[in-house]
Amino acid sequence: MSIDDTEHSLANLDSFGDVAAEDDAVLDYFLSTRAVDVVENGRSFLVLGRKGTGKTAIVRYFTEGRSTTISKSLSLRGYPWNIHAQRIDRGASDIEAYVSSWRFLIAVQLASLVISGNVSGRCAGFLKKFLEDNYGGTEPQLSDVLRPSRLTLSKFSLQPSVMGNQLGGVDLERSTKDHQLGLELNALSTSIIDAVLELAADNNLGSLNLHFDELDQGLSRIDDKRRKMLIGLIIASREIRRESGKIGGKINPVVYLRSDIWDELQFSDKNKVSQTAAFHLGWDKVSLIDLVNERIKAKLGDSAGWESIATPDLMRGSQSKWNHILARTFLRPRDVIQFLNIALSKSKARDEHPIRFTNQDIVDSRDEYSAYLKQELDDEIRQHWPHWDEALQACSALSTLTFDKEDFRREYDKRKSTSNAVPTDEALRLLHRFSVIGYERRSGYGGSSWAFQYTDPEAGWDNTATKFKVHLGLKEYAKLRETRQ
Repeated sequence: MSIDDTEHSLANLDSFGDVAAEDDAVLDYFLSTRAVDVVENGRSFLVLGRKGTGKTAIVRYFTEGRSTTISKSLSLRGYPWNIHAQRIDRGASDIEAYVSSWRFLIAVQLASLVISGNVSGRCAGFLKKFLEDNYGGTEPQLSDVLRPSRLTLSKFSLQPSVMGNQLGGVDLERSTKDHQLGLELNALSTSIIDAVLELAADNNLGSLNLHFDELDQGLSRIDDKRRKMLIGLIIASREIRRESGKIGGKINPVVYLRSDIWDELQFSDKNKVSQTAAFHLGWDKVSLIDLVNERIKAKLGDSAGWESIATPDLMRGSQSKWNHILARTFLRPRDVIQFLNIALSKSKARDEHPIRFTNQDIVDSRDEYSAYLKQELDDEIRQHWPHWDEALQACSALSTLTFDKEDFRREYDKRKSTSNAVPTDEALRLLHRFSVIGYERRSGYGGSSWAFQYTDPEAGWDNTATKFKVHLGLKEYAKLRETRQ
């Protein structure tokens, strides 16, 4: 046995990392991708991706890692959405009712970001005075920015005005007939941002970046009010980027949002934002093996990699172990890490040295992994469709991975509860949207393939499809067979 054989044994590996980036030592083996480049260079302010595709890892890179940008992470975990909902601009259009409140929140966080550095200039005192008067310090928590009932403005601090009248303060709690909140908040936000930009220029700070993450935390359902508030954040971020850019400043609020939530939002410039200012996170076979190899090298040494920790023999059907694993994922780092961690525990149960992944380790991991994947889908789908389990039960009743539309209709109708308002055709569309199923797509040459949303998003939904396939990752949970007996 060589020294490398011993060093590269799975016995020396504690795990492949934590599934959740916020709990993982992700910066020890961070894989820089194109997403980092487009955010760092200000080309995108909206980062979209399915749960588990690495949004939080990117935020941590910018705010804790090797990035040289001036950045601040703004996690909305535990954010007081109900308080924010009361800071509504009744003078704005329905879809822009929360833009002014987000502009103010962004302005306050920018002021705090700048003041926290060693800056000098006439505006430093103004910003510090405003923050201390209203929040008791220069680093207000995100959850406290909109909490005060009134914002005070000292004559020695910022001096915003509305229609020629200087503001002495801003009441955040208004009656339903008062339409002035938006005007006053916007004036105050502009004064704060102007002061921030002046300080940034005087002190050669470069770009200032705010990273809004975990917008889905604690979100049990997406109602109309929450949609408007999320739209307000996106519009406010875009406006502030544009306005600062026009006068030579570099302010870049970046919003990280789950793609299924983005799909629920509707506003006039959505398509323009999606095409010109959004980055859609995606992974493939090559980038995922690169990610795993970075982790293996960090834990076992630079000469280690996937090939050194897995036996070379193929799985059934001449499939490599790596491809066998990927076929059961949604091509997300989270899924791959989970599968490998389960397989690691299976391999360590064997009394042999050195330990390598065997075919049996991979097969033995599928039951536990399949249960994990179902739980992940619960977190994503229940917000949009609380009764989706009834559709999965219908798939289970059909017993096979592939099924026909009419057979599904029969089993789904048997299980559909009175509180489930989703009919068969819509159920199939939603299952496809979250890649629970793919539909059969015929080619012009007599062949066919399965179109899943996660591998072929451009294909969209085909409402004429009649044959479907359940994702392989759910095979064990749903107790499905490869073919009909």
